[in-house]
Amino acid sequence: MTLTLTACGDDGGPSVTDTANITTINPTGPGMTTSGVDEPTTGTTAPSGTMGDSESATEPTGTTADVTATGTTTDDTATTTDDTATTTDDTATTTDGPSSTSDDTTTGNNGTSGDNPDDCQAPATQPPCDEAGDDIFKAIGLNCSDNPAMAIPIKNPVIMAPDTSSYRVATHFGTAKDPMDPNQWAWAPKEGSRFLVIGSGTFPNLEADGGLVEQNGQDSQSNGNPDDLNQLPGIMHHEVGSNNGAGGTPFMNCDGVHDCSDTISNQWNGIGAGVANDVFYMSFDLDVPQGTHGYLLDFVYFTEEWPNYVNASVNDMLIVWSTSETFTGNVTFIDEQPLTVTALDPYMTILPGDPLLAGTGFPGDGEGAATGWYTAKGSAAPGESFTLAISVFDLGDTVWDTVGIIDKFRWDCMGCVPNEVDSCGIRPQ
Repeated sequence: MTLTLTACGDDGGPSVTDTANITTINPTGPGMTTSGVDEPTTGTTAPSGTMGDSESATEPTGTTADVTATGTTTDDTATTTDDTATTTDDTATTTDGPSSTSDDTTTGNNGTSGDNPDDCQAPATQPPCDEAGDDIFKAIGLNCSDNPAMAIPIKNPVIMAPDTSSYRVATHFGTAKDPMDPNQWAWAPKEGSRFLVIGSGTFPNLEADGGLVEQNGQDSQSNGNPDDLNQLPGIMHHEVGSNNGAGGTPFMNCDGVHDCSDTISNQWNGIGAGVANDVFYMSFDLDVPQGTHGYLLDFVYFTEEWPNYVNASVNDMLIVWSTSETFTGNVTFIDEQPLTVTALDPYMTILPGDPLLAGTGFPGDGEGAATGWYTAKGSAAPGESFTLAISVFDLGDTVWDTVGIIDKFRWDCMGCVPNEVDSCGIRPQ
């Protein structure tokens, strides 16, 4: 099988030339979102490399690109996996500590064995397809082909980030090497050759090897993405959504529109200023294989705001949002809190001056920290179609930036139960 992809452009920005009909949305005024609550916003032609006419994010008409994948096969089983860039044993210690994804039941049988309709039909193998491309969806393990037995096809891809310098598809982030293997980068992909880096500021052009390296102080600037949003972007909502919208029973009786985790509201309005700036947003639709009850996604959270803005109105967020029948709302929560500098204060394990921050733009002068790799675990209903959205933005300011690395989306046969303690949500690796 072969795949032809467009290499990184001279400007260092991604081009999504092999994903069909990507919708690019560009809100231009306060509170304008693509959720349908306000007037749907349409933009101009997609940024260089994106495809498709501008259209509402609520009703895009794109189809999945018909391509095939090439690359090495990852063995993402519950016992042995190539789940890090530096180790081959999923239970081994990596640069960020021992993995906690031993219940990562991501290998299905594609319906090739057994007559039980509950047999997990998630891909038994899923070759990566980001070897030579800069497609932001392929970079995180999606849309390698339209064959669900070998890949995770997506529909209706949306990118709301007119400033393409706010994201990069990179081979590594920073210049630090893995303390356990000096031949490997400290921040390297979890699958394939590239991952997606998104931020509330701007990124420089990529290095010759495809790496993203920033000088100290580069994570303290605004970008050209939407500002002054009084609502979360796209399909996201900060209002509580449990108990049929009344709140108070997190993860139970979702109203199907607002945040059923009830985690965002207090951080958005109670601590934060309730205004999002420099907003990066992307979304896509997924068809869940039969017998498959969830999904996983790996990420890292970096922020320039730690420790000076803990419990302050400047409170950047990174959100992964689901519209599954089983749960609607924020799936990236820990201890009933979303991913903000305030909520993550106890989990900032890579602190100012740590060599692992070299080349990330966080200067090590008493500000800037990171969490290390985490895995987000969400629920889904077998056979359903739902939308997943990812966003990062400045909350309450336009200066101090937050960066997220996103990689390795995969189905999880076992899944999780949102209202069970420590079932869904995020956990460190």
